[in-house]
Amino acid sequence: MNQHRQHSIRNAQQQNQVHDLVKGTEEMQALVSAPDIIVAELHLLCGVDKDLMCHHPYKTVLAYTEDLRTYLKSERGRKAVMSTSVPGESSSRTPVIVSGEDLRPMHDNARLIVEDICVSDVPLMYTPGQIGLAAMLVANEDLKKKRDENAEKEKAEASTSYVKIDLSSYVKYRFEGRSEKEHALLKIQMNELMAMLGELKDGKYGCGNHGIDMGALKVVHKKLKKCRRWGDISGKDENKKKKKKKRKAESG
Repeated sequence: MNQHRQHSIRNAQQQNQVHDLVKGTEEMQALVSAPDIIVAELHLLCGVDKDLMCHHPYKTVLAYTEDLRTYLKSERGRKAVMSTSVPGESSSRTPVIVSGEDLRPMHDNARLIVEDICVSDVPLMYTPGQIGLAAMLVANEDLKKKRDENAEKEKAEASTSYVKIDLSSYVKYRFEGRSEKEHALLKIQMNELMAMLGELKDGKYGCGNHGIDMGALKVVHKKLKKCRRWGDISGKDENKKKKKKKRKAESG
């Protein structure tokens, strides 16, 4: 009885998910029916060999944040923390204890960046691990800039002191077992990826959260619609027969 109830609940949840997808395509003025979505999902499951384990940048960001928190508690990690009082003054590497809450802004900012990444072409070009690390680096740089700007506005106040984290030392620590060649390659990859992430807000790399060109999207949908029955020989034959009948009717 319980198994039957659980099965019914799962079916209801799946139907709701398909309904949401249909509604989404309808709002984009590119309607895809529920049967077509279900068939596409079955093809997708076959394509991944029923392996539904998902390695996602969100998990990578969380893992790096936890690892960074542990690293900053170590003697070596404390040297990566810089205490800054007023913009223009040199940063002092005085021992500063960094708590998990101090890393929350970086973690939350990195998650927001990943939200843009997931609706772009970037996951097709880089691994979740590379994306998560680059998102952390970009989030840290963004926070530094914002804090410097805020501190400049409130220069006269003594409460403007804050903490900067040198993530480059953490990256060296995390991958210190690698060769110099691998470190150089990682640095190039991170610089390239960070530059790409900075351009996502301009709608580049197909980012669906910014600057969506609905006209171009409709053109792509029309092309995909033609490919929907790719490989379905019976479907092609039926279409050919319909076209022939239509031509005969028009000529007659």
